[in-house]
Amino acid sequence: ERLRSQYTKLHATPNWATKPTPQEGSSLLASTGSITGPSKTLPTKKLSVTRCKNLNVRKASNCVIKSLLFHPSAAVGAVTGYSKSLDLFEVDGENNRHLHREHFPNFPVDSAQFTANGEEVILGAKRPHFYTFDLHKCKGTKMAGVRNKPTLHYKHFSLSSQYIGFRGQEGMFGVFSAADKQIVKCVHHRTRISCSAFVGEHHFVTGGRGGFLTYWDTRTWKPICDFQDEGALHCTAVAVSERHLAVGGDSGVVNIYNREDLSTSKATPLRAVMNLTTGINNLTFNSTGELLAISSKKVKQALRLINLHSLHCAPNWPTGKTPLSYVNSVNFSPNSGYVGIGTSKGTALLYRLNHYKSF
Repeated sequence: ERLRSQYTKLHATPNWATKPTPQEGSSLLASTGSITGPSKTLPTKKLSVTRCKNLNVRKASNCVIKSLLFHPSAAVGAVTGYSKSLDLFEVDGENNRHLHREHFPNFPVDSAQFTANGEEVILGAKRPHFYTFDLHKCKGTKMAGVRNKPTLHYKHFSLSSQYIGFRGQEGMFGVFSAADKQIVKCVHHRTRISCSAFVGEHHFVTGGRGGFLTYWDTRTWKPICDFQDEGALHCTAVAVSERHLAVGGDSGVVNIYNREDLSTSKATPLRAVMNLTTGINNLTFNSTGELLAISSKKVKQALRLINLHSLHCAPNWPTGKTPLSYVNSVNFSPNSGYVGIGTSKGTALLYRLNHYKSF
């Protein structure tokens, strides 16, 4: 509880992220992990965005930021990357006080995620092992890889409340228990895997070379169906919301499908988004499934926000003056009040999405 108590003593919770009283309407949070009442539909025209102080303004970095994360139930953000460190910050948009730094020797972090319960951070790198960081004990733990699986890598992974899925070579996808971090099952995609995502508690999707995607069932560890992403040579990123599946390719095209079509072998995209022209490395839905962030790290300013009501990009943001540089990571806070952007310059940009009233 040291980190939690330190945070509680030093930093007050922002007023708009506290539990509402019965007299306050239902638009505020009952907790930082859920909304007590439905929000208004996101407008399909302009997006109201306000720039805040950089998330890492109190602990700047000169290294590439590979992951910018938001805690699922507390006003806390995390930044990590090639600095080999995990930094935790209070998220208030004004001070963004630094809470803790954990260093991982010889471990340039390529990917990181909070677990679903918010008690740990999982960190991956191009190493034969991965790390966990316990927020209660304020301690990092090295987790050994599987000895007899040399083609299984720990650089990139997907996460659900039950499983951690690491993408390896030769189509291997290693599924670990999120509870004890032990290997549960290895399955093989038909081609080299470059992206993956869990779909609820019992399914996941893998994608890779040739534009092929496979939809799996964790109860049988067998594929339900295979389909080829329309017009894609290679799948490079995938994301899933309650209603949609988004698949990004090496040409910069992002296809948006109905999630229900995952169980068929002839999925047809609702729309092909062609606003970017280089390989997609990040796709992220916000908590309501109304916004989809798409980005490419290969050229500057390559970030767009797609409104899922209109299936078009937000026309007014980002602009040519938004200091994006090369975008490596994009994430929304649990209730979409903020969007955070990790860049190659070591800046963790933070923007307030004014339509959403909660953290």
